[in-house]
This record gives sequence, C-alpha cells and structure tokens, in this order.
Amino acid sequence: MVRDAGSPWLPKNLAYNQKNKRGDGGRVWRGASVPRLPHFVFIFIGRQVMKKAQLHELLAVEQDLRSTKDREKDATIHTFTQRPDVFKGAIKTLIMFDENRKSEEGEGHEEVAETVNERLNKIQTDYIRYWDLRLQKETANQEAKADVIINGKPVFTDVPVTFLLNMETELMNLKNVYGSIPTLAPGIEWIPDEQKGRGIYKTAHKAEKNKTEKTIQFKVLIQPTKEHPGQVKEWSEDRPIGKFVTEVWSGMISPADKALMIGKLDKVLRAFKKARQRANCQETTPAEIGKQIFDYIHSS
Repeated sequence: MVRDAGSPWLPKNLAYNQKNKRGDGGRVWRGASVPRLPHFVFIFIGRQVMKKAQLHELLAVEQDLRSTKDREKDATIHTFTQRPDVFKGAIKTLIMFDENRKSEEGEGHEEVAETVNERLNKIQTDYIRYWDLRLQKETANQEAKADVIINGKPVFTDVPVTFLLNMETELMNLKNVYGSIPTLAPGIEWIPDEQKGRGIYKTAHKAEKNKTEKTIQFKVLIQPTKEHPGQVKEWSEDRPIGKFVTEVWSGMISPADKALMIGKLDKVLRAFKKARQRANCQETTPAEIGKQIFDYIHSS
C-alpha cells in the first residue's frame, strides 16, 4: 500500500500540499516526482488488489495468441510473395506530341498502399505478445510444483508441473493397455495352479466330451419279390466310441481383477490431474524478450 511522505523509501523533499485539496479529498503532490514503487509492493485501488497472473491464466490464452501470430505470419508471407504490387506506387503521365491533341493529356496516380516496414510492424506486436507469454510460462514452469495425493496422503512431493502434464498422457496411454487385457472366460470356475506357476489358473472341473464315430444303418422298407426290387432306407448315426477329458490352464486374469486395476489406475490419473491443476496456480513474473529481439533485427 502507498505510504505517506514519512515512508523511508520516499525522498525527504517529497511532501503533499495539505492546503491545496481537491474537492474529492485527494492530495496534490509537490516537490520531487513520486518514486517508482518497489516490485513487491501491492497497490490498492479502491478495494481491489493488482495480483500477478497465475500459470493457468497464461495457459488459457496461449493458444489464442499463437493462432493470432500464425495467422498474421501467413498473411504477411502471402502479401510479400503474392501481392508485391501493394508496395509500389507510380505516376503515369501522357504527353501528346501533336499540339492539336493536348486536351488528351493527363496523368494517373497509384499510391504506395503499404511499406514493408509497416507490414513487419503489424506482426511484431503479435510475435512479441506470444514470445513474452511463452517465456513467462516456461519460467513459471520451472517453479510450479505440487504433491500427488492419493487416498488423502502425499505419495510424491514437489513434482514439477511439466512432469505432471506428461504423466497424464502416459497414464491415459497405459489405461488403453489395461483396457485391452483378456480375461478368464465367465461361467467357469477357475482356481490357481501354483504348480504351473504364479498367475496360472486352471478349471476346477475337467470337461468331458464324447468321441463319436459315424456308422451306416440300414432298414428294409419293402422286401424284394420276383416282380419288384426291395426298398432299403440308409442313414448315418454318431455312435460314442470314447470320450475326451479336457483340463484347461490360462494365464489370463479375472474380470474383477482387471476392473480393480483399472480403477486404481484411474485414481492415480485423477491424482496427477489434480496436482497439475494445483501447480498451475503458481504465480508468474512478467518477462519480456520479444521487443529486444526485434530491436536487434532492425538495428542499424
């Protein structure tokens, strides 16, 4: 908050004129000019406080600034390469040799619509705003950290925001892997078989299936006579000749175990998202780089 003239960081020769008061009760300063406030001083305007922008606020406008910059860049390249005539001007004068046709004389004017420097100045503003924001964002990213909290306890502490963001992508990709896990067939009782190895299941009951063999059967419908041949019906039958006894092993997991792992993975993913959101509340420090770059490019 701005302090009175007695403040140690105000010059001694700075004082306000108590006799010269405006109607609104404000004070008129005389003597030395009001000094620049230190960067850490909050200025109260009415009841509002000017605060530093938070990282998530920069992220909200970054894409818009980038799109504006790219759009102006493409328009400028198009103008430079496809519309060079806008940078040209001319005066075309007709002078008749025949004195009797002097009335036909005249001139046409074509003004320079735009200069290269004017076009470059148009894109400088967009580039400067975007570059300054990127520098401000990346600087804040170096300081933005948060704890990853699962079940109310911090599992990882002071994790950088850039890592938190990358882990969101990694965990979403990993979820696709877990979502594709094959599971044990439902409707069958499965039990662990430690003799085969860890994670191996076998069916609790052996499956039995008959082995059959086709046999041809005959049946005489009409007995043959001297005058007419007999009629015989023929068909095939599957006759059991044995049985298959099948015992099945599987390295798959149960649907319940799959759902449990995906549920835990979702919890970790949510924890990283929340941590990233908290880290994005990091206050940022204004930074400038764009103007200096263009000043150097256009310096003589």
